[in-house]
Amino acid sequence: MDKKEYLVRTFSRTKRKDYENYILNAVWQQMNYPQLRPVTQQYVKNGKNEYYLIDLYFPQLNIGVEVDEAYHLNNQENDKLRTLNIMQKLAAIPETGDFRVFRIDATLSIDDLHQRIKEVADAIKRQAIEKEIKIWDTDVSIKELIQAKGFLSVADNYQFDRIIDYANQVFLKDYRGYQQAAFPIEVDGKHSTAWSPVISANGNVEHADWYNTLNEDWTEIKEINTRHDDKLIIVSANEIRCVFAKMRDPFGKMKYRYIGNFQLISWTEDYLERTYRKVSDRIYVDYEKGLVSFNPFN
Repeated sequence: MDKKEYLVRTFSRTKRKDYENYILNAVWQQMNYPQLRPVTQQYVKNGKNEYYLIDLYFPQLNIGVEVDEAYHLNNQENDKLRTLNIMQKLAAIPETGDFRVFRIDATLSIDDLHQRIKEVADAIKRQAIEKEIKIWDTDVSIKELIQAKGFLSVADNYQFDRIIDYANQVFLKDYRGYQQAAFPIEVDGKHSTAWSPVISANGNVEHADWYNTLNEDWTEIKEINTRHDDKLIIVSANEIRCVFAKMRDPFGKMKYRYIGNFQLISWTEDYLERTYRKVSDRIYVDYEKGLVSFNPFN
């Protein structure tokens, strides 16, 4: 998807909300800073395990814009707390300390409204200039982003198109093609597994052979074998699985998102049901030495 199509589809997502659509487009036009990538209808997860929606979000700055319409002013919290499916929850950004939201009151007079739009647009543009944002974050490869920091984190919200993309960029593989949901990796010199489960939610089975569920705070995965055959996949109790959950992006395309490192903690006697608990939420990669670790490199 090129940038023009992305922008058209992004801002058309608010077309059923007239005031919101008008104001968000006005903010974008007033900024006149095409190096920033906008995201509309972005879910945010707060520290209380609750989710809410912000109208416009700039991931390169971790800044959001919220339009308060007359209905919202009276029913704001009830309107924003939604029942989300698992894919929306995995795509939610964390409400961290550097997260900032600008609010625009849609009930202002037209002159005051345009003044507020200008204030917000100018403030965001100043932040972009100060941070020297020169290209969209999606124009930089995920490998380059990981290399710059030295690690991949759950909070990064990077999305991989295919299994081979994260296999090659994170785990230093050289795959030309790979379709299985799990493959062996070496972390800290020990055997481990990279795993891409399809997560089910609200009782819906998303995979013919496996029913995988994730709890509300992303700390436990329950895996149930629904194949009804004699073939078993044995997992060591000491093995750590680096999990890249399969999910949908805001445009409905399937992506792979890193959600943490999980260890097997319990299983049924017939081994058809297993539970994994998160033990860490970072993967450290040293591309020069070709090493992958769960711990910071010295």
